[in-house]
Amino acid sequence: MLQRFLVLVILGFCAAAHAEYTGFTLEDARKFRAEWTIDNWDDGGDLMHYVFLNMSEFWNHSVILRGPTTRALPEALLEDVAGFMTTTAMGKLALRDYVNRSTINGAIVLHRGDVVFESYPRMRPYDKHFYMSVSKPLASTIVAILEDRELIDSNLNIANYLPVLHGSGWDGVPIRDVLDMSSGIDCLEFEDGAYEDPATCYYQYEAAMGMLQRTPATSPSVYEHLASLTSRRPAGEAFEYTSPNTFMLQWLAEEVSGQTYSELLATEIWQPMGAESDGIIAAPHLGVAYSSGGISSTLRDMARFALLFTPSGRDATSPVISDTYLDKIQNGGRPEIFNADHKNNPRTIDDEQPRHNSYQWDFVMSDGDFFKGGYGGQ
Repeated sequence: MLQRFLVLVILGFCAAAHAEYTGFTLEDARKFRAEWTIDNWDDGGDLMHYVFLNMSEFWNHSVILRGPTTRALPEALLEDVAGFMTTTAMGKLALRDYVNRSTINGAIVLHRGDVVFESYPRMRPYDKHFYMSVSKPLASTIVAILEDRELIDSNLNIANYLPVLHGSGWDGVPIRDVLDMSSGIDCLEFEDGAYEDPATCYYQYEAAMGMLQRTPATSPSVYEHLASLTSRRPAGEAFEYTSPNTFMLQWLAEEVSGQTYSELLATEIWQPMGAESDGIIAAPHLGVAYSSGGISSTLRDMARFALLFTPSGRDATSPVISDTYLDKIQNGGRPEIFNADHKNNPRTIDDEQPRHNSYQWDFVMSDGDFFKGGYGGQ
């Protein structure tokens, strides 16, 4: 399917849609700003809907500057896509009806570079929607670009590039294991209480970033927190999803390039892909970008990024996504680590077993399709 279709969906756990979404009122905005706390903003409902479309009202952000040229996305709407029947919790519904009746804020489908389905039941086309963990492949893509230029060797110890990590749990971890979420670092995102209990490493990662309440135990900076971590298992043994791996890729890319992460995103991705508007990335504490989940953009610019991985988006003389990088995603993964901790109950999606994960992409299927999901059903 990757050779022909690109599907992007953003969900917001919001209230039922109006007949035509026109944005929030001044009364709405004042209400949600008064209700917002750093603890409740992603708990669902109307508040989460508002925040996901207005992130810059609540945290510092850096701008991801667009360039002078916009890549056109021609429209060739297809009724058979809008009418495609799918099984949902509400029963069998056509795609257009599912999008309108569920909690989806916006959805877009591209076919050979053309927009064949597009819907905005709970956002406006020009709203900048929060990506959450869908932000992660942009960090791995920056690293892959630097690999293509031979500025990074992913087989090497990450501490070779970041000497402050010598003696930490990261020392001896190949960059490829950071890319593939198999670093073995002792900072699990999905352990009990990870987002609520200040005693957990992961809580302190988010607090050091500025996304959770700081406590007396919170490091002055996220760099110090991550450099203090220990290892829980050998690198390369198993896929263990945890966002500190993504931040390490950001740190690595900044150190190697001498550029800020937002500048790297602008010059290496946003401008070459022909974005229609500036993106933004949360930089909550000390201006440090939140690469593991902080980007917001229009839905069409999100589509432009994903299009870079398809034949329709790789037809330029110098494609952003090299053949080498694409091959690493589709064929260079390690099935043996993907289900290392799930041998008796392998990971599946729609009853199909993915082959591997790679470069921050969650699942890579046997036919080469791959995707990245994020909190809120993205």
